[in-house]
Amino acid sequence: MKSTRSCLLLACAAALFGLVMPVPVQAGLTFVEDASGRRSAGFRDLIQWTHSRLLFDKELKRVAIGQEKTLEVEILGGRELLVLAKNVGRTTLIVWYADGSSETYLFSVSEDLSVLRSALRDIHSGIRLEPAPDRPALVLRGKVPTVKYKVAAEAAARHYLGVRQQADAATAQDPAQNLSAALQMVVAAQDGNPANSAFRLGAQSLGGDSRVAVINLIQVETLPKSMELKIRDAIAPLGGNGVRIRRVMRGDIADDFVDTLILEGEVRDQVTLTRVLNVASRLFLGEQGLAGGLSDVAVVADESGGLLEQRGSTKAAASLISGLDGGAGIHDNDLRANVGRAKLLSLANGRLLSMIEVRDLPQVRVAVQIHEVNRNRLYSWRPDLSLVTQGYNTEGLFGLGGLGQIQPDSSTVENALQIIGGSLTNNLQIGSSRLAFDLLFSLMEQEGISRTLSRPTLMMLAGESAVFSVGGEVPVPTAFAPTGLKSGDEVGNNTPGVFSGTSFKSFGVQLKVRAMVDENDRITLDVNPTVSAPDTLLTRQISGSTGSNLNSTAFNTRSISTTTRLQDGQPLILGGLVSSEQSTQEDFTPGVNQIPLLGRLAEASSDSGQDRELIIVVTPTLVRETQGDVHLWAFPSPLDLAQRALQPGVALPREEEH
Repeated sequence: MKSTRSCLLLACAAALFGLVMPVPVQAGLTFVEDASGRRSAGFRDLIQWTHSRLLFDKELKRVAIGQEKTLEVEILGGRELLVLAKNVGRTTLIVWYADGSSETYLFSVSEDLSVLRSALRDIHSGIRLEPAPDRPALVLRGKVPTVKYKVAAEAAARHYLGVRQQADAATAQDPAQNLSAALQMVVAAQDGNPANSAFRLGAQSLGGDSRVAVINLIQVETLPKSMELKIRDAIAPLGGNGVRIRRVMRGDIADDFVDTLILEGEVRDQVTLTRVLNVASRLFLGEQGLAGGLSDVAVVADESGGLLEQRGSTKAAASLISGLDGGAGIHDNDLRANVGRAKLLSLANGRLLSMIEVRDLPQVRVAVQIHEVNRNRLYSWRPDLSLVTQGYNTEGLFGLGGLGQIQPDSSTVENALQIIGGSLTNNLQIGSSRLAFDLLFSLMEQEGISRTLSRPTLMMLAGESAVFSVGGEVPVPTAFAPTGLKSGDEVGNNTPGVFSGTSFKSFGVQLKVRAMVDENDRITLDVNPTVSAPDTLLTRQISGSTGSNLNSTAFNTRSISTTTRLQDGQPLILGGLVSSEQSTQEDFTPGVNQIPLLGRLAEASSDSGQDRELIIVVTPTLVRETQGDVHLWAFPSPLDLAQRALQPGVALPREEEH
């Protein structure tokens, strides 16, 4: 009895101080043989609904079981016992020997976890599964190379047991709150009566409130990468090799849920910056980044470092000229879309800050030529000189004086006038890259076939918009006096004199251009030209059809809007804006035309029409900042060479031998 009490005291002390003590091999018990035939003197864990044989080295007098529902014992002979593990739990087995001594053994009954142990061995051979000695829990032990084996082992154990984790919701809170919530769950799991059903690990007996825990004590040889290294490895293939990541910790330890990451360094262009910010946001915020994305990007500081307010500065050209009836003014920079020029960007409500510099912020120079061509004269024009160019569509090739057909290669040319509907007898050709159209329209202006309406050149930052407007304004007076309704629901006429005012209608040439440049220097061009002019004929027609005098003037407006992608220096030709003018001329001899019958012979009338087409040629060109560290070679002038030659002892520079 003294040895039994000593063992119990040692076991209690080990449980109290958290010590792990091996099961002592007691002298009377020779071995325990389980259902698989394995024999061990220190084996005390029995599998439910299996028989085990206990062999002693002394003659047994009698035995007693603490919990008969847990174990069922049958004496086979003088020194053997047959034990049946019935229910999950723990109990003691007390044996009395024939010599008057006695011993107490502590046995535990658990469910069959051989399938789970086999699955854990398949994940990694170094993983061990042990039942917790003081609570209904499984302990995972061992050592694995990386954290993925540790996570996979815990996931396999939880799926096998059917355990539902309730601590996932606490991970988005403060670390101190996470620890408090975890402790509360442990205390709650230990409350209640520790009946046999409490030690059952299967999910069927647990009901809706699982009290079984999986304690993961597996050691990892290689620690997982930090969030900074993960983001750096993710953005490096996208061109973010020059980006540095710095963490600003809110507490004493790193926490990805409350800390702030600062991105510094430089990237090549704005396209790379957008990709880097997108990937970093998705990786750092996880599901929150998938939900929000880059929709919450806020420009904190502009190019000069000035702070931006929450106003229209983040909107796209809020005060641009809107139509021909708008007024000109300075428009706000579209920094919300062109984030490459911002000095400070804020993502995810300030949890991700970007101070990345963009090396290449090109400008675009757009040269625009707006010509109006008289189609009637163009169709009848037969010059001896035709100007052609290259770089356009190869359709419509023509022969040269019987010398044969032009071969379609890089120097192939075509009739420039075929683009605008002309037909020529080609006796002489002059070809160049972009020279043909300039000379062509100059020649047609001399012949009176076309006229140049405007030739503006606009310079803008990539991604921004530019507006060109030239012309005038026509005052439009408005004055009326409302009279309401007459009898019979008849609307009364408005008479001038009570409400009056004057508005101005713009006319002339207006051009809106927006250019965007990608990482391969391809230019996406948005062009919206508008040409308008007062039309007196249309004004008279409206006045005649309505039977009232108009206080304003009607306008003839031609407009086009398109989006295209061009290479650097590649021209864009827009046409098809045709307007027709019909006129009637009557000639007669005064007095004679009044004579009946004979007056018709003294009258003559002719109808004529003019078709005019608007041709617009747009040529975008990339303009980049000059490199300040690159210097040009300075060559001596002839005067300097002569002075050096006359001075004695001064050697002239000689050319290097090759």
